[in-house]
Amino acid sequence: MLIHSEEGTIELETFNTQLYKGMLFEQLQQTDFYKEKYHSVWDVKTGYFWYYFNTIEVKGYQVYLNLCFLGDQLHSLHMNTWENSDVKDCNDWTEKKEMQIYERNNIFLKLILGMSPTQKKKTPYPSCSFLFPWGSVWSVYDPRSASSLMGISFNGEEKNK
Repeated sequence: MLIHSEEGTIELETFNTQLYKGMLFEQLQQTDFYKEKYHSVWDVKTGYFWYYFNTIEVKGYQVYLNLCFLGDQLHSLHMNTWENSDVKDCNDWTEKKEMQIYERNNIFLKLILGMSPTQKKKTPYPSCSFLFPWGSVWSVYDPRSASSLMGISFNGEEKNK
């Protein structure tokens, strides 16, 4: 997985797939990534659809990708690293364990982006962001949902080309 810092495209080399803001769902369906890793979809009933995929291996990490489409266009994506030792249910959860996932996510982002975060915050909750002209790559630990998450957010609205 390679995030191109110049234009904000995400390349999944193993699947010969490139993801980008405004990508049409029909285009995604034709990719090897979709054909091999698609798991399920959640229709949020607001025009947004979340497509969930099984883990892919990226530089020794197992990574989940969740793609958010607004209508039929890629809007943003969430991702997370995963290990067998991660919390299985709420009875096993501790903030310390979740913070370890947050730290692992940050190490993963530094590795694939080849840089340190542009911004780091401790309040209102721990987060870091890598800022680019096209948007941002971010990581957060959210105590309200008791979870850690990474994502890619794009600036502005994509105009049809």
